Amino acid sequence: MTLLSLLNRVGAARSTSHASSTIGIYTNGRYNVNIKCRPSLFRDSQLNVKLTDPSRKYCVTASQPLSTMGSVDNPSLAGIQLPTIRLDTTLTELYRRAGPKNANARLGMVFCGVNSGVDLNPDFPRNTKYLYQDSPFNTVPREELTRKNHELKKSLAMKYLSLIPQRDAFIAGPSSVIMFNMNQSPSTVEHDREEASTTLSVLDPSQRPSLVFCPGPSKIPMKEHGIDRITYKIVVDGLEAYPLTHCLETHWVLNSKAGLARSGLPTPKCDIVSVKGYPPVSPKSCCEACRADTRLHDLTFIPVSCTGPRGQWLEAQSSRILSAISSRPVPFVLKNQQVFGGAGTWVVTTQEQKDELLSDFESADGPLRKLLSQVTAENHHMDPGAVIISDMVSNPIGDYGLTFFVKENGEHIFLAASEQMIDGNSAWVGSTIVYSRQEALHQRFKELVERTAGFVSKHGYVGPVGIDVLETKEEGETETHTGERTKYHVVDLNVRTSGSLALPLLKGHFCGKGLDYASSFGITVKGTREEFVRQWKRDFEEGRMFALSWYEDEEGSIADLAVGAKDETELGEMIEKVREGSEEVVF
Repeated sequence: MTLLSLLNRVGAARSTSHASSTIGIYTNGRYNVNIKCRPSLFRDSQLNVKLTDPSRKYCVTASQPLSTMGSVDNPSLAGIQLPTIRLDTTLTELYRRAGPKNANARLGMVFCGVNSGVDLNPDFPRNTKYLYQDSPFNTVPREELTRKNHELKKSLAMKYLSLIPQRDAFIAGPSSVIMFNMNQSPSTVEHDREEASTTLSVLDPSQRPSLVFCPGPSKIPMKEHGIDRITYKIVVDGLEAYPLTHCLETHWVLNSKAGLARSGLPTPKCDIVSVKGYPPVSPKSCCEACRADTRLHDLTFIPVSCTGPRGQWLEAQSSRILSAISSRPVPFVLKNQQVFGGAGTWVVTTQEQKDELLSDFESADGPLRKLLSQVTAENHHMDPGAVIISDMVSNPIGDYGLTFFVKENGEHIFLAASEQMIDGNSAWVGSTIVYSRQEALHQRFKELVERTAGFVSKHGYVGPVGIDVLETKEEGETETHTGERTKYHVVDLNVRTSGSLALPLLKGHFCGKGLDYASSFGITVKGTREEFVRQWKRDFEEGRMFALSWYEDEEGSIADLAVGAKDETELGEMIEKVREGSEEVVF
């Protein structure tokens, strides 16, 4: 069975989102699958690299060390002259401005995604301590969350190990960016580098990062590349062995939904349903059903047939969570404790949706049993199995994504306030920024940003932060968790780089061309990068459109684009034309 046909069994779904957190609405008894996976075309860990233009130049060859690659010259496409992109600032510069701790440090930046459902490859295992639930974790049956499901692993690796890291590497600046290969076949190693280097080659040479490719988190060549400390986007289990800019556990808790609820920030009133303890014995010491499970190297799972202490513990914790959901009147929002890739949040507005939620959570292969099976003695103190049930924001009139950089002293560098784009099916499709509105929006949200910066700084974090804010017409229209009366409700806190972080750093580029509006969004296309660039030749040559990330295989490509326009109408028309020739990717 292909991954696409597998996910199609989930059923059609509608979704909406605030920045990076997607909200799933039930259809056919299942939830929204928030990434559009398609079968990968890599076969037996090999890839046929199709070089469409021999004039393209790269700085790496097969004879170079496999762990290293520097900046690259701008590759040429016959008849196309791509402009050089210069950013207003970079993450490297922001870290240097943030305080003395990192001012002179040689940082290595890790921007990869991660999940707890399946290994991405033999060198990049799933997280087992710092749990994250992505869409496959919540929706794919446990028997298919296996190392043998190559199509699932490769589809996730394309996104988590290449597409997302490229997007953040685009704004990293002249630091080392550590990237992990899809697998270690020579053709794939070469292709991974080629895709990243082509994306970044349009940057001003002084702002290009130095790319360091390695097999997995346990094999980062720190000394070889003179890296002092690692800063990271998502907590990866394998980073515990390295010197870091901030604590892994603290970072995980700051990004958790319970962390936001307890932050003192104005977030909707909620109940945190915690999990008590962890399974008291190992599978081998539990019962015959647990001992018969031979898939110990895949996703840990407490079977329904378990009659021992593990099953008894899971039953007690499940009953507490299901009882809390059952007693909650609609409408409400249910969130997993920690998610990635736009998953783990459900909006329940009708009794029918609530019944479907309970049915799915009670099922033998549902997200609740899979999640509770991952709670261990090593991670239970972080409460990874908790769920958060919150009120809905009433009658929101504005939906904003605020991005800023937190300094060592708790002050912040405001970057942007973007406005979320929702399509006709209520699905989040990207972010829009209006550069001429930024000063006014900064003043509107200044106090909220200052409070958020102070909160994360108190816990030792220095770096980029994003918050998603819903605005209501009247103060107190929605009750906050703290009892505070406000029009601005924080519905998500992302203590990391956000998907739209490139937009504020591109103000000079776009405004210099008379383009006041800009957007970034993801697409899939059936053709190659070169074919897409030629299709949009004028926009690429004029600097109105360029790729923030791109990864292609034999049948098509996935990518993130940035586009600029003079006004809202022109931007909408431009996006619509792109989407007419693309297959939508929902992050």
